[in-house]
Amino acid sequence: MKKIILLSMFTVLLSACASGPNIVSNTTPGTDFRGFETYNFFPQLGTDRDNGARTPMSTMLMASMEHEMESRGLTRSNDPDLLVDFNVWSENRVDIRSTPSHTVHRSHWNRGFSTWSTSNTTVRQYTEGSLLIDLIDPRTGTLVAEAGATQRIRESTIEQLQADSLVAELMTSIWAN
Repeated sequence: MKKIILLSMFTVLLSACASGPNIVSNTTPGTDFRGFETYNFFPQLGTDRDNGARTPMSTMLMASMEHEMESRGLTRSNDPDLLVDFNVWSENRVDIRSTPSHTVHRSHWNRGFSTWSTSNTTVRQYTEGSLLIDLIDPRTGTLVAEAGATQRIRESTIEQLQADSLVAELMTSIWAN
């Protein structure tokens, strides 16, 4: 059930939204990505099931990452320079906005006016989803780079093109650092 929620959460990251996802990335200072030639994935990704079963989401993300790594000149290897992991999660959020307004009332008995403040309160519940990509140097065990995307979930399905687009944005933000 948790993975279904995570899959739904991930789809919001990929939904066609005018503002797009909020992307943040960090790299270890002094990291030179030109020194990395090979990569592979963790045996059990954060997007896999607890029993080790590979999920459709993991498969899509892996295909997207393979394309991105190959476009950067890295090849997949059993003895990699970089290990890749994915994590997703969702969080229910509540947005409460209170807007002050002033009401003017006219009295029928005298010709005076009176005003008093009121407020309009709007409550919106939504789910926010996040995808995190980690790049780890297996020789030193250090996190070399990480990138995350966060956005409101609006859709319940995901397609490979959407995963490709998001992973490309995240990898571009990492390689730009």
